[in-house]
Amino acid sequence: MSDNIVTVYGEVADLVEKKSSEIINKYLQTEKDDFNFIKFNLYETEITPIIEETLTMPFFSDKKAILVKNAYVFTGEKVTKELNQNTDQLMEFLEKYDGDNLIIFEVYQNKLDERKKLTKTLKKNGQLKKVEQMSEEEIKKWIQSKLNENFKDIKQDALNMFIELTGVNFNIISQELDKLMLFLGDRPTINKDDV
Repeated sequence: MSDNIVTVYGEVADLVEKKSSEIINKYLQTEKDDFNFIKFNLYETEITPIIEETLTMPFFSDKKAILVKNAYVFTGEKVTKELNQNTDQLMEFLEKYDGDNLIIFEVYQNKLDERKKLTKTLKKNGQLKKVEQMSEEEIKKWIQSKLNENFKDIKQDALNMFIELTGVNFNIISQELDKLMLFLGDRPTINKDDV
């Protein structure tokens, strides 16, 4: 099993991306740049160049991280794009890879397709990191930090009402919070009337 093959998956794309970013930053221990970080999208790129990039030594850098977004090949998702993904080549890569470069697959679904031979190979040879929906307390902390980044604050009763109205769904909360900050304008504090 390779520690440098990681699959991060979950329903909330923002949380999956956040987790991937944490793993990459911990691995690189330096700022991402064009030499140590390469990003692919499986909707737009075939598997072969991704594998080739992963097997290539880092250039002007000690370490290299490869991020593969939309790794639908591990799910039951049907893609209408004209790409013909070579899953046999990917399976062989997963079985044999023992290199130093980090490769992360991002999957924006709650579960992987366990029936696929490719997914079984992935589970056997790499790490799986499932990103769950946030709890109410985690969401409240995230809202506070997001507001603080924008030099804003929210009163406790307004925060409780906001969560009550949006539910504990990260995507909805993120969208509604952006709207709320736009509505607030130059005022620093969100109150119940704003919500």
